[in-house]
Amino acid sequence: MNFRQKIAEEFGQQGMKFFRETLWSSSLQRVDLPRVRKFLANNGFEAIDVALSLPMDDSAFRMSWATHYLADGQCMSTMIQVPIPKDTNHLKLTFGYIDNAMRESSQPQVIVVANALRLVFGVPAARELIQTTLFGENEESATQSDEGFTSVFDTQSINLFTDPSIEDAALIPLPEEAAFLLDKAFGQTYPGERFILMWLAFEAIINAVIDTGSNGRKREEYFRGVLGSDIANAEVHRLFNLRCALFKEGRLINSNSIEEECWTLYAALQLAVMKESELRRAFLSGFELKAAEREAARTA
Repeated sequence: MNFRQKIAEEFGQQGMKFFRETLWSSSLQRVDLPRVRKFLANNGFEAIDVALSLPMDDSAFRMSWATHYLADGQCMSTMIQVPIPKDTNHLKLTFGYIDNAMRESSQPQVIVVANALRLVFGVPAARELIQTTLFGENEESATQSDEGFTSVFDTQSINLFTDPSIEDAALIPLPEEAAFLLDKAFGQTYPGERFILMWLAFEAIINAVIDTGSNGRKREEYFRGVLGSDIANAEVHRLFNLRCALFKEGRLINSNSIEEECWTLYAALQLAVMKESELRRAFLSGFELKAAEREAARTA
């Protein structure tokens, strides 16, 4: 009897017939597993099998998405094999569910459990999600590693405006902390994480432009005062409320919706980093038009 058959039999006695097996790079040792199991049980994390997994040879691999561009600029994503080295240590967390619908909606639970372990036992307890396998009653197992995705920035058209000319853009000195945050943001798979990092970069830039007052006052002074736009100011305040929902309240928001909000925040970042010029005025007009169209669609 293999591992998955054993899990199915054990959890089947509790009425669970569908499973999500997750494999994490980890420095936990076999002797540590009883303590992990006790921790999960004490904190109400139920129907989770805990084990270690070590590839015994060099034949194991994970699948990863590689994004590249063709000569015409089209974005392409290709699945490639990445070897999992022999004798590397992995924590295997297998979650049981009564039905497939429950399993389909279980991704937040997996993230909660992994980060609970990281916070208590240390980040190396579940450092990186290597792969996920779905299996269950009357279904073939399906393994995946990276989730395929294309963000609004992967498919973005290159900015090559000529009226006014994009190469004439004059920027404020870009704060180093903002540059580092943007670098991390544009590499994120999940739009919620990307949005938060972009927002932090946005705050760093606004603080470099306006040096007195609270963050909210600085944003208002820039968009309403410097740019003279009530529409842009209201749009930035709306983005701030979204940031609060994500960052302070921890609310989950539809990924497609967040992708579009990342695009709006990107446009606000462009306005914040540009010096006064014809180009900035053109960007502001476009930003206001998009905001007006969004409001009209919302109230229609």
